[in-house]
Amino acid sequence: MVADGLDDFYKLHQFKPSKEDAVTYFLPRLLAGPPLPHGADRLIRHADVYACEPKDLAAEYAPVPLAVSIGDRFFFTTCKHKRGSDTRIARVAGAGTWAVQKTENVYHKGGKIGEVKHLSFKKGKVSTGWVMEEYRCLLPEAVFAGGEKVLCKIHLAPNACTAARQESAAYKLRQERAEPAPAPQAETVTASARTQKRPAPVSAAADTPCSKKMRMAASVPTSDDEEHEDCPVWFTPAAPVSLPAASTEVHHEPEADDDMGRFSCTMEELLRVQQQEQTLPVEAEEQLDFDWESIDPVDLLRPWDDDWES
Repeated sequence: MVADGLDDFYKLHQFKPSKEDAVTYFLPRLLAGPPLPHGADRLIRHADVYACEPKDLAAEYAPVPLAVSIGDRFFFTTCKHKRGSDTRIARVAGAGTWAVQKTENVYHKGGKIGEVKHLSFKKGKVSTGWVMEEYRCLLPEAVFAGGEKVLCKIHLAPNACTAARQESAAYKLRQERAEPAPAPQAETVTASARTQKRPAPVSAAADTPCSKKMRMAASVPTSDDEEHEDCPVWFTPAAPVSLPAASTEVHHEPEADDDMGRFSCTMEELLRVQQQEQTLPVEAEEQLDFDWESIDPVDLLRPWDDDWES
């Protein structure tokens, strides 16, 4: 599996070439230009190590996998000759200098094929805790006018101080700034949670058990506002219907027909009946009168059947 151009080979095996491999294998292929196997091009950076201090390189480039504690970083760079000299190399970098500690020859099949220079980065006469191995080959294509192409390995010294180790870990700050902030996750609300968060209606919480008659009496609204008072927020009562204005003209109802006509009469007919009642003959009124006082109460108790006595 390839991730960012680097496969699992160098994720599981530390990139730590020997001096013979650096001179006979990696450096010639870097000069020729073809890609290196297993994505090793991602581990060897093209940068000028003499243009800045080691702490600046450490802040820009991370160490190779499985070498974070010692801070191994590999660079394919150029060693420039000092002005007016064809052999001496200018090793000033920023406010310090790469001082050569020793030089070691590299042999292959009984012949010299290159050399390794061990250097220490110092400011004045004080070592900063950074060291470097500079691999050089004897191939003619490595040399050009004014300088030479080399492979460098910069790392921390075994007795490096705390300040140098903090400088080696400065790349983490750059990675944190480069990583995008995680997108906010959308809140997922389940149906059960939504049901729990919904407040109960006030009327349902305040009502107490009551009889059917009381519930019927309480359910009769007295006005439109009271009728829709307990409705949810999303409920909107129907808009009032505007009726046409009532006409002020008095319409005379037609007279009742058929059966209803028998119960209606005019004012003249009503007055005529009253006059007739007042003008009835006195005899008729006397005939209608009955003298209840002349009757003996004992007679009322007797049976009306005359055969009953016999």
